[in-house]
Amino acid sequence: MKAAAAGAALLLLLVLAFLAAATSILTGSGTPGGVACAITPEAVSRTTGGPVAASPTVTAAPSLTLDTEQQTHAALIVQIAMERGLPARAAVIAIATALQESKLRNLTYGHLDSLGLFQQRPSQGWGTREQILDPRYATGTFYDHLVRVKQWEQLPLTRAAQAVQRSGFPDAYAQWEPLAQRVVDALAGTCVTIIPGEQAAAVIAYAHAQLGRPYVWGAEGPTSFDCSGLTMRAYQAAGISIPRVAADQWRWGPPVANGQEQPGDLAFFRMEPDGPGHVGLVIGDSQMIHAPNSRSVVKIDTYQRADLIGFTRPAARATTGQPDPR
Repeated sequence: MKAAAAGAALLLLLVLAFLAAATSILTGSGTPGGVACAITPEAVSRTTGGPVAASPTVTAAPSLTLDTEQQTHAALIVQIAMERGLPARAAVIAIATALQESKLRNLTYGHLDSLGLFQQRPSQGWGTREQILDPRYATGTFYDHLVRVKQWEQLPLTRAAQAVQRSGFPDAYAQWEPLAQRVVDALAGTCVTIIPGEQAAAVIAYAHAQLGRPYVWGAEGPTSFDCSGLTMRAYQAAGISIPRVAADQWRWGPPVANGQEQPGDLAFFRMEPDGPGHVGLVIGDSQMIHAPNSRSVVKIDTYQRADLIGFTRPAARATTGQPDPR
């Protein structure tokens, strides 16, 4: 009974925090630099807020506003991942899958005998109808199958979801990844960068999904990166092609004055004869995502350090078509 009560209390806090953080998440009105940290003492103490909306400009995902039912299911999915000690990536995969399969609704119908949040089928061994229509059971069963997928944490979301679901449309899961990432970031108490525009949001979403991947010099993904390989791939995910190496990236993007940097900009370090020797992706509040060196992994760090050279804004050149004046 105590465990059940504790679980219910945690779910309530997650839902309240989700509701409280919704407006901040979408407008970037949280902490400085456009980074909203959803679950804080202040957020938990608040009980008002609007529905979480997925902007129509976030990658290719259809426009969707999450109502109370959908928010509750999202919170449950995150809670169960936390209870099982799974990384946040598991919840991102699960929420993106449920968004595609049911729009995060506990459906009593579907293709053939598919049911519930994940459209699981009794005839395929997922459980009885009653079990599958229990969101906690359905989510737990999804995670049971996910963790049996070899190296699931390192797979692209589409491949991880497809290994569980065996869908006829496996690529469809990808459209929900940016929204799922933002939902999980809010509910799990981590920081999510919210910035206007499809391209910048996609750049940040891609880089965030690579956290924990190893540094390998010359690597460009998908399982390892060096610093400029990471930033190049992040911009490619948003449909923007930038040069491969840090020095050329420095010359390619329009410069941004110190103090005027925004999430999505590039931060450069350690000037060498050919140009900067290191680059990171600004995510706000003096933080960046970068691949530091062979002794580390893709991670979040401060960019306020002694060897900081400056910033550029590749998205601005991509929009205007104007070359860097330097």
